[in-house]
Amino acid sequence: MNWEQFEHGWRRAPVNAPATSLVVLMHGVGSNARDLMPLADIWSESLPKAAFVSLDGTEPFDGGFGGRQWFSLRDVSEANRAARVVAAYPALRRVFDAELARCQLSFEKLALVGFSQGSIMALHHVAENPQGAAAVVAYSGRLASAITAHNDTQRATPLTLIHGEDDNVIPVRELEHAAAAFSAAGYPVDAYALPGVGHTITGEGVALGGAALQRALDAVSRN
Repeated sequence: MNWEQFEHGWRRAPVNAPATSLVVLMHGVGSNARDLMPLADIWSESLPKAAFVSLDGTEPFDGGFGGRQWFSLRDVSEANRAARVVAAYPALRRVFDAELARCQLSFEKLALVGFSQGSIMALHHVAENPQGAAAVVAYSGRLASAITAHNDTQRATPLTLIHGEDDNVIPVRELEHAAAAFSAAGYPVDAYALPGVGHTITGEGVALGGAALQRALDAVSRN
């Protein structure tokens, strides 16, 4: 199926309508929605009833080059990063709500895929919101948020964290931190540290992410 551009990025209709799930892709800082669209083109073969949306960051990139961002990295620090994520999230949440309503789906049918800053936003959604998601696949990201959403009465979102051991932008220790924090909070976590990989998504990463989405979305489609 062809991609359709809209106000917040690009949409790809399911191969087999109607959509039974929605996969939202979120790029890294300074990039744009086109960056992750090839993932949907690959994964749609094993997820024929999934609609895909690749989003542009909700703000213009303040580092130039015409890209987009979810929040500014200017003077970002451990002390202020969490507040920036919190401030950026409402605009993203409105897009989630609108796209789910358009597909007539609930959050339990939503899967979030992020790279780098996009992963930070995906993990924030799960950490903060009891609605959760069907799955999160986070590439080269970090957990910048306190985990407040999950308790024993709520279904915990399964998380797949994928990170290069040689990442010199967001170090692999952030994978270890996120995996430990979510596991301690009761979330099912699969974490993969890939040897010899930097700040990127490799073919192995694509395969791991696609398999995770297929498992999670097959499970929710049976409910």
